[in-house]
Amino acid sequence: MRNWIKTHKAVIFFAILLSYLYFRGIGDHGLIDNVEGVNASVAVHMLGGENYFSPKIGENLIAGSTMGTWWIFALALEIFGWGEFAVRFWPALAGLGMILAAALLAERRSWLAASICASMIISFTVSQIASPHAIFSCLTSFALLGVIRSKEEKDWLIFSHAAIAFAFIFHGPAGLFMPFIAVSAYCVLCEDFELLKDFFTWPFGIVTDLILSGLYFMALMAVNPQIIFFMLCQNHVYSFGGFLGAAAFLFISFAPFHGFLIQALIEIFPRKYPAEKSPEFFMFIWAVTFAAYGIFSGDVLAVSASAPALSVIIATRLDFWLQGKMLPVRYAVLLNILILVPAFFVILPLTAKFFPVISGSLMSLIPYEITLAIFLFACWYYTKTRQSGKWAHNVPAAALLCLMPLAGIFNLTSNLYSVREIGLKLRDSIQDKSDVVIQYEVNHPSLYFYTFRNSVLINAPLTPGVEEKKFIANADFIGSQWVRRNRIFLITPSAKVSDAKLPSKNIFPLLESKGLILITNK
Repeated sequence: MRNWIKTHKAVIFFAILLSYLYFRGIGDHGLIDNVEGVNASVAVHMLGGENYFSPKIGENLIAGSTMGTWWIFALALEIFGWGEFAVRFWPALAGLGMILAAALLAERRSWLAASICASMIISFTVSQIASPHAIFSCLTSFALLGVIRSKEEKDWLIFSHAAIAFAFIFHGPAGLFMPFIAVSAYCVLCEDFELLKDFFTWPFGIVTDLILSGLYFMALMAVNPQIIFFMLCQNHVYSFGGFLGAAAFLFISFAPFHGFLIQALIEIFPRKYPAEKSPEFFMFIWAVTFAAYGIFSGDVLAVSASAPALSVIIATRLDFWLQGKMLPVRYAVLLNILILVPAFFVILPLTAKFFPVISGSLMSLIPYEITLAIFLFACWYYTKTRQSGKWAHNVPAAALLCLMPLAGIFNLTSNLYSVREIGLKLRDSIQDKSDVVIQYEVNHPSLYFYTFRNSVLINAPLTPGVEEKKFIANADFIGSQWVRRNRIFLITPSAKVSDAKLPSKNIFPLLESKGLILITNK
């Protein structure tokens, strides 16, 4: 054991470092609505209501296909207790799984591929929020690994199909069909129909899919057939403010490696048909397929499934360049500087006022820019001095430095979109089953997670994919409830209190936080 630790001490240190970076602070800030509020509230309802086949937020049924994710979120709540750490535990672990998949996919320079994947903003983002995307990306990456390794040993296809089946359970139909589409696209473009034949007809692989997916589907049909219909409905997706917001998010997602990514893709982009058969080209098709799915489905977080493949492509190209061809490295470094310096040091600060997420995170954006500058300087210095060995070790380490301020960005973002303080105050204040919680002109699904109490929504924006049963469009309802004997808790923007038509007496403010105020009648 001691000899094994001594031999692998670098790997152990690297794993400990990544675990610290990915797990630190995931329980320190509140849930970000609506991104995390829906998934966390469904999980706490499953645990508290002991109904694991009917995804609800209180009395409201939700259309969603991520049943497996909600199940393991509920399991984490059972293990770690009622808090944010529990519902972010599995995404953080899946983020480390994405990094491991990238390391295993790289034939050489596993450390380089893992470091690139770990330090990409999209990889870190999905691992820090309570959503199914990191789990989806992790499983599909291992499916990719199984397909590539199957060219040497077909038994790897069992591993690949098992990962696909679990991706279906944890993310829905996309987890099942998208890998098949990616493999089919690669085989058609390369005229490699032997791989396609093996992938679809390898007995143990298909049997694995049928057993795992079939048992899951049969369980849903036996317990709650209605959920099958809701799985096919519009789910809760994450578009980040329309086309411009999604475009900005996609651009930032693959920082700080834009120049390297562009240079690598230029080299492996096929210039003839059929395309050259290679693991790099397969990963290119895989990345493009999942990126297109994320963009056209409107769920930009699903683009994270491309990150491990793109990381390996960059690492493989860099390994080839650093063998002696420093000219492509110079082009990549120059392109990276030309893209990132204007974007992060000029455009992003100037446009912060148009994006509340950025403006609320400026205090952490400055440290991120400092670490980004260190990374860019390291790229330039080791390229200029032709120190390829130090380049391969020190530049990825500089990229990992950029992860240090990112947790602070999530913490500051939660100050804008989290109602943790109000939720915990409600949890302490509610004493009776007859107490009523009303959200007026706001809709925060995470309030159910914090209070385990359903809210009456009045003049509130509806949550996509959630069947809001207690939605009332008439503000007079508040006044009629206010004078009754049961206790009323009203959450509303501070500027909207006068619009709520409250009676002139029995108004007791409990807490004001982040532009919201909590009021009660007793």
